[in-house]
Amino acid sequence: MKSTAPDIAALPAGTAAMPRFTGIVVALWAGSLWTICGLVAPTLFAMLDDRALAGRLAGRFFDLATLIGVAAGAILLALTFTARYVLPGRYGRLLVGLTAGLPALSELILSPLMEQARAAGDMARFGMLHGLAAAVFMIACAGAVAVVWNFTRPASSLDA
Repeated sequence: MKSTAPDIAALPAGTAAMPRFTGIVVALWAGSLWTICGLVAPTLFAMLDDRALAGRLAGRFFDLATLIGVAAGAILLALTFTARYVLPGRYGRLLVGLTAGLPALSELILSPLMEQARAAGDMARFGMLHGLAAAVFMIACAGAVAVVWNFTRPASSLDA
């Protein structure tokens, strides 16, 4: 018996399968970022008496959010370079790249600096770097709103 499921690789660009796939990728990415930044991290600090433990746990969740974002961004950007998919909106690639890249830069640059400051007992520097990292993740959350906004626009407005 022959399968009736379409071969996604054989579908022409613009068919329903690719937007559905990318919509799922965007939903998983944005949802995980918003959940970790808006719910998990604040809840850890509110519920745990040991702030160092809350910080370590939150850091692990931010690592996870970064990995999910880099993977999702890479998938979306890779699809655009195959000429099989075009990101919605005029600045789709830039928006996806920044939204995925900012947390990665935070993890690669700010996290080690925060660890150095904590190890040295320089809590003023640690606090400044922590605030900067929080701002980077909040910008990424706003970028995720813009990505979702672009991915959920009516088809008639995708060229705008």
